[in-house]
Parts: sequence; C-alpha cells; structure tokens
Amino acid sequence: MLSYVVIGICVILLLAVIFISAKPISMGIEARREIKENSSLPDNKITEDQNLSDDLDQNKNITDEIIKLNRLREEGVLSSEEFEKAKKKILD
Repeated sequence: MLSYVVIGICVILLLAVIFISAKPISMGIEARREIKENSSLPDNKITEDQNLSDDLDQNKNITDEIIKLNRLREEGVLSSEEFEKAKKKILD
C-alpha cells in the first residue's frame, strides 16, 4: 500500500513538472522559429546592424578615452595643451 502512495506522489510530481515547464518550452520553440525567420533577412540588413553596433562600441571607447584624459588634466598630470593634443589625436 505504501508503494502505491509513493508511486502516486511521483506521478503527481511528474505531471506538475510537465505542466509548469510546458510554457517555457513553447516559448523557447517560438523564439527559435523567430530566429530562423529573421535569419532569412537580407545580408545587408544584418551587416548594417553589426556596423551600427560596432560604431556604438567605438564611440563609447572614444568617450571613455576622453573622460580618462580629462581626469588626468584635472589631476594635473596633463596640461591643457597636452589634453587638447591628445583629444585631437583620439578624434582623428
């Protein structure tokens, strides 16, 4: 009798896990379908998105470098003239 109770509890737990995981699994399948559909976009669209991402990364790096230079100028490590030269070199 005890074994039937244990088996019953296991079956109930298994059904609960299946029920709870059904929605995330279906969401994953849907996401995979969308990726396949989007991968059929023209190559130039993907390239444009990658170029935009690269440009944003490069702008962020330039901004970070100028901020570092400004900090050095404020600390007195660089003179204003050296700061302007370095900034001009970064921006070119």
